[in-house]
Amino acid sequence: MEKDNIPENAGDGKTAIIALTRNGASMARKLAGSLGRESTLFIDRRFREDGDTGEAFDLPLRPVVKRAFAEYSSLVLFLSAGATIRLLAPLLESKQVDPAVVCVDDAGSFCVSLISGHVGGADKLAQEVAQHLRARAVITSASHASGTLAVDLLGREFDWRLVADSTAITRASAAVINGHPVGVWQGAGEPGWWPKENPLPENITGYPALEDLAASACAAALVITDKTDALDTLLADKITVVYRPRSLVVGMGCRRGVPVEELESLLAETFQENGLSLDCLAEIATAEIKRGEPGLEQLAERHGVPLSFLQGEELNQVFETDPGAITSKSERAHGLVGVWGVAEPAALLTADAEELLVTRKKTARATIAVARKNFNTT
Repeated sequence: MEKDNIPENAGDGKTAIIALTRNGASMARKLAGSLGRESTLFIDRRFREDGDTGEAFDLPLRPVVKRAFAEYSSLVLFLSAGATIRLLAPLLESKQVDPAVVCVDDAGSFCVSLISGHVGGADKLAQEVAQHLRARAVITSASHASGTLAVDLLGREFDWRLVADSTAITRASAAVINGHPVGVWQGAGEPGWWPKENPLPENITGYPALEDLAASACAAALVITDKTDALDTLLADKITVVYRPRSLVVGMGCRRGVPVEELESLLAETFQENGLSLDCLAEIATAEIKRGEPGLEQLAERHGVPLSFLQGEELNQVFETDPGAITSKSERAHGLVGVWGVAEPAALLTADAEELLVTRKKTARATIAVARKNFNTT
């Protein structure tokens, strides 16, 4: 069964900067003024100066750290690694929920990625802090140290969703780091997940077809796809990690006042019938005349995707310039609202696609079509 592997604190983006000493307070002020993140400065009251923002605290430090650990997605502590570990030990749960923690020594020489380096973003934060303080980032994550692919970070910059249980992620990561054969197949999504100027590590091979990967001797399979069918069967003998890119655009038309539940049912049924993952929904597109339609607005909000609107002239143009991509043309719709159709041309235009992945499906009060985004033009 697929399981989402997204850290609980990954989205809030707030950083607590905590300083206990005079030198630490000086560096913390500098960091707070230059770090490109939303941050709160916590300084021991003894070393607070006029003009300091944030909060002053009195010892002991433990309650301050405990509060910050619960309320912030990342922490920078101007404190030794040993002292930081002793403070954090009772609070630690797992890298899926713990915030990123970086500690900086009192001389400002080293910025250590201490907790949640990969998933929580402490590795990246340590590099940012080091740059602002002219210090050295200390990062011990195996994939970072060896310069290889990080299984749990692949596609994060594109908002891909990682779908696998923690055991599969750990085993696939071990295969990558230990040099075991690992295969990658990509059927959808952005192509730039690995720098073009760098070859893939020797033990990682890209395959042109999923069947080729399935037939290979690879111990682990990294699969980037918006499809749901055949994966379990084809890759049953491999450690498999699936990535869900935001690759699918839905074109949708509806009668006035259609409730969101009816549109949701149509969407879910269409994706299920065609072996598509709803995790890959990128956008819903419709006609400008549907602006303000509650059902469509609520559907987009439920799935956390934008709802875009196209003018009737744009929709009709597709019927003239690319009639082969359209499977249906409605005289009735043209007579009523001035367009030959909504779902199919809206999906094609918004995805910048040449063909539909799913042609028009119709119910009594709504229509839907699906296209895969063309990432080669972005």
